[in-house]
Amino acid sequence: MAQEHNLCSVSINDFEQDVTLNESIEVPLLQFANSLILRCDINQAGVLVVNDRLLRHGSMRIEGSDVGALAANQLTFSLPSGRFVAEIQLDVEQDYLSSVTLQKWPDYALKGQRHNLLLGLFFGLCITLVVYLYFMGRSLKDKRFHHYCYYILCAGMFFLLQEGNLHLFFDATILSTRQVKLLFAGLTVFSGTFFVVSLLDLQGRWPLITRITVLYPAGLVLGISIVLLFMPRGEWFAWLATIMARLTFGLMAFTFGLISCAVYVRVHTARLVLLASCIVLSAMIFRIWLGDVSPFLQRYGLIFSFAVETFLLAIATSERIKGINQDKILAQAQAMTDPLCELLNRRGWENSANKMLKAHQDNGGILCLLYIDLDNFKQINDCYGHQVGDDVLRILAKIIRKQMRDQDAVGRLGGDEFVGLAKFDGEAQSRALEERLTGRLTNINIHTDSGQINVTASVGCVVFSEVQRSVSDMLKQADQAMYKVKQAHHKNPI
Repeated sequence: MAQEHNLCSVSINDFEQDVTLNESIEVPLLQFANSLILRCDINQAGVLVVNDRLLRHGSMRIEGSDVGALAANQLTFSLPSGRFVAEIQLDVEQDYLSSVTLQKWPDYALKGQRHNLLLGLFFGLCITLVVYLYFMGRSLKDKRFHHYCYYILCAGMFFLLQEGNLHLFFDATILSTRQVKLLFAGLTVFSGTFFVVSLLDLQGRWPLITRITVLYPAGLVLGISIVLLFMPRGEWFAWLATIMARLTFGLMAFTFGLISCAVYVRVHTARLVLLASCIVLSAMIFRIWLGDVSPFLQRYGLIFSFAVETFLLAIATSERIKGINQDKILAQAQAMTDPLCELLNRRGWENSANKMLKAHQDNGGILCLLYIDLDNFKQINDCYGHQVGDDVLRILAKIIRKQMRDQDAVGRLGGDEFVGLAKFDGEAQSRALEERLTGRLTNINIHTDSGQINVTASVGCVVFSEVQRSVSDMLKQADQAMYKVKQAHHKNPI
């Protein structure tokens, strides 16, 4: 028995070492049953913490009386003051070095408060992001937000189980078993991999390589975690868990490589995803191999790195979706636009006209429809060529667009036929627009390389004050009005 106060002697098998309060030692544990003897002479109550990474069951007796474990993230027992002998039974699934720590109660309580504060902030961040991403996904109808939501949800649940915070609220013995932790580790790996693949469209770019090196291994990791959930802990359990861990590292390496390739071919937001992956990978390396450098970073580095990763990936997801939506909008605009005259094509104009007709049906007002047809356009093509004809159409389109307002629907129906639709409060505004446009298109002089060309256009105008059934019926009436104007031009040429 040690004679110095605040000193305990730890012995197990052939190992024996003294430890003082607020000190940790590494204790070798053998597979299955271990009986750790703790002989203490301490003048204040303390706490014993045992790293339970590979522990199946642990219990403690002091002077023949059972001592229940405290609700904590690791196997923790309360130690009385004075002289006593404690026997700790530890059942582990394989040989490993377990850290045993003796702490003073005030120091243990302060450390616990800091731990719970940091973890509370982290879990609050996870919950906020999960809710935000879920509703963003529903609003934008984009599954990538939901994939990211599932990844954060699985990762947050894994850290919640890993850190043992469920013990603060209820008896979470079943949820805190290593099988459940490994299940959520598998879910995190699978959901994270699937999210990155969908975000950067890796399968669309390299389908075979992505499936073989990333998607199939991610599915295998998830499958192993499910098998482990129903497997009793022992030698085979430890072997399969080791396979899962090594497979996860290999999967991360291949995913990192694919992300690097995406950066090389300049995939949008791939650099942000690569930076996020580097941060998490560095934290994992530090946790496994460099933990002695900083115990604090060894404990919380991975959590901090994941928090940073969530922000970077949230930015990457938003930028990626924004870019894709902009491309969709551009493609839709191009599909609705006449490439020669840069006005709405027939499809685009009819869409805009239908919206204006709906507003007219709901709110009333006046609709002014102008049907414009270039006179003798075939002669221009025959005499000067199609290139000059295209130039004439472009100039005519600019003139029409300039006479109309931004909110008016102006389009080219095809050939030399143009159309414009405007909504006014009174009929006088409609007539003013008709007079202005007709006057501007009565006699146009266009200068080309082949000389000066005199161009005129026929404008048919119909004003609608009553509700109309369809845009198609309106176009028929405007076409008839334009045809009458064109006949008048043929009888009385300018």
